[in-house]
Amino acid sequence: SDGTTETIENAYPEVQLIKSKENLGFGKANNIGLKMAYDAKADYVLLLNQDAWLEANTIEQLIKSQQSNPEFDLVSPMHMNGEGNALDYNFSTYINPVDCKNLYSDIFTNTVQQKLYEAKFINAACWLLTKKCIETVGGFSPVFYHYAEDDNYVHRLHYHGGKLGVFPLTKMFHDREQHSGKFHENSLRQ
Repeated sequence: SDGTTETIENAYPEVQLIKSKENLGFGKANNIGLKMAYDAKADYVLLLNQDAWLEANTIEQLIKSQQSNPEFDLVSPMHMNGEGNALDYNFSTYINPVDCKNLYSDIFTNTVQQKLYEAKFINAACWLLTKKCIETVGGFSPVFYHYAEDDNYVHRLHYHGGKLGVFPLTKMFHDREQHSGKFHENSLRQ
């Protein structure tokens, strides 16, 4: 009702917009897009929350990092807060030394590698999934309306022997907090 769909239709006619008459929840709604992309023979699908945006070239860099490390089926950039001045708090808890070996240390010592750092879990605010991942794990369980659907998905990924990686040379900005919007407006100009 805020005019978003009309803006997308008018400003980006090349975008295939899926409109739902009801809020299906995170998992079911993303499953529609995953199926469309899979049926269109996409090699990759990027899931990005509506309150998030990416730094330029992030998708290309995520794809290249996955292609260089094909053992990873799901890849994520670093998750920054909406102002871009700190890691998203929840994300920072997922990359602790127990769950994501060496990333904190490499950040602190300024020796971040151009590689994927394996992580046990990263929330689905920004995921790049491979076609193989979708074929093996499937979509989100519709049992979870909102929250825990990404936990369930990652558990299933690990069950099937898949890996999740973080590519620290890319960023996404997750605007969970209420902020001025200054950073977002500036990033759009870049």
